[in-house]
Amino acid sequence: MKKIIALLLALCMLFALVACGNKSADTPSNNAPADTGSSSVKEQLQEQEIQKEMETAEVDNTYTRPSITLAQGTATTLTPWGTKNGTPGAYEVYEMLYECDAKGEMYPLLADATYNGSYMPGCDHEKGSGVYTVKIYDYIKDHKGNEITASDVAFSFMHQFQNEATSGWNDLQTVEAKDDTTVVFTFAKEQSDVGQLLNIFCRQFIVDENEYKADEGGFSTTMCGTGPYKFDSYTSGSSLTIVKNEDYWQTNADLRRQEQQANVEKITYQFIDETSQKVIALKTGAVDFVAEMSADGCKDFLDGGEYADKFNVYAYQAKFVNYLSPNCSPESIMSDINMRLAVFNAVDRQGLVTALGGIDTPLTSYATSYYSDYSYVDWAAKDNYNTREGVDSAAVKDYLTKAGYNGEKVVLVSQNGDAATVVAGMLQAQGINCEAKILDRNSAQAVAADPTAWDLDLGMMAGDFNVTVWLHGFSYGNTDGTHTQTFVVDQEWEDLLNLCCTEDGHTPENLEKWWDHAVENAYTMGLYAGTAQVILPEDMTVFVQGDKLTPLTGASTYAAPEA
Repeated sequence: MKKIIALLLALCMLFALVACGNKSADTPSNNAPADTGSSSVKEQLQEQEIQKEMETAEVDNTYTRPSITLAQGTATTLTPWGTKNGTPGAYEVYEMLYECDAKGEMYPLLADATYNGSYMPGCDHEKGSGVYTVKIYDYIKDHKGNEITASDVAFSFMHQFQNEATSGWNDLQTVEAKDDTTVVFTFAKEQSDVGQLLNIFCRQFIVDENEYKADEGGFSTTMCGTGPYKFDSYTSGSSLTIVKNEDYWQTNADLRRQEQQANVEKITYQFIDETSQKVIALKTGAVDFVAEMSADGCKDFLDGGEYADKFNVYAYQAKFVNYLSPNCSPESIMSDINMRLAVFNAVDRQGLVTALGGIDTPLTSYATSYYSDYSYVDWAAKDNYNTREGVDSAAVKDYLTKAGYNGEKVVLVSQNGDAATVVAGMLQAQGINCEAKILDRNSAQAVAADPTAWDLDLGMMAGDFNVTVWLHGFSYGNTDGTHTQTFVVDQEWEDLLNLCCTEDGHTPENLEKWWDHAVENAYTMGLYAGTAQVILPEDMTVFVQGDKLTPLTGASTYAAPEA
């Protein structure tokens, strides 16, 4: 029988799957090599027992693991800024006013949960007003012992708003400190749109203003937050180490959530990008945990695999929409709708999924069933390039002819090397001279802002509803207000998007209109909803994920070694 690993914050239990090694006391380990056939791996990852969510009260935090090493994608900066922030360790070193659990439920963190606000715990608001007043605890301290006050909260929000990349913050006007524990947010209007306030309160790490300004690198090579872990060491492109904060400010056990626990003394993020290197690192003991593993890379850690007795494999449907979007600026060859349609008809979504291991789900729109508003529209029933099976070579040829295509290079940029390589190969097979450029997160942001540097973007986007995924990807508010991030200039489409995101406008009819308009103009294509795999150490008893499904290994729990 299988050993069961409890999952505290699995994103949705209809999708959460656990594959474990054969490690029960009455059943000997089977170290025979795993079947290397892709169907065997696929079946094991898809047909495991569905686990029940464990209540926080049942979690045992009494044992502290000395250390854990994670394999994670390469990071070249530790900057805490930006609403799309992916800095390793950020959710354990830094904290926000409010944070989201893995299901997208917002809870107060630095905001005072004991204050019974008129709007929600820690927050007052008068209906119809654009003003929200948040109370914070009066005993918050960062890792240097600095007292965190409302002025630091105001600084953090306004610095990011004025200087960094934000998404969906276009209504924000000012954030001001009324006194040491009171922060006043003023918006152009009431934040009643779908997921609107959450996207602001839960997308800003808080730092001490003076500490940040005193750091010459602006926290790009060091970290200083208020979280249960603090900075220890960092080598750009190589590794980051954080350690347990013994002086963590939230000492009230009744107010401390599982995400704030510190059950590991030292956490090391080892930056490894290639699947083969991750597998080697696990097998040699160089790492204990892999945050992202390909399906093929899992085979030796599943039942019957050589290392099944040392690790568990947790597979779950990720919330990201993996997409392909063209650069619609005049500077790009993709400004011609015929080129866009040629590309979209040359991509085989199921073929892409098969090439990536076969366990992901092809999308029939720029939307995924992870979100509650997916059922508003029967996306798959539509007849367009996003529902077509296989490749329509005749259509590709026809559109290329209409575009007057003469073999010009089409530059595809992505942070997902495997998927980008497959898609580029599909385009080349249909006579489109495509070059895939694989970028790290920071390079990708810089390239995306240059309309002359790319033609196609293969990326992924998440939100709290499908409409907020759209908002993050296509709102004029993410740029200077005149176009989308893919340089689409279409006020009708923008108005439809804004309507979809309102409480009253979040209707099936409006969602369908927005998507139909996108397809008619070939603005984007949904590729697949990924199934993510995480390799966990055998002694992890509860795996905790936070906002954006971020693995929180410090908050996870572990079995004490046998005496």
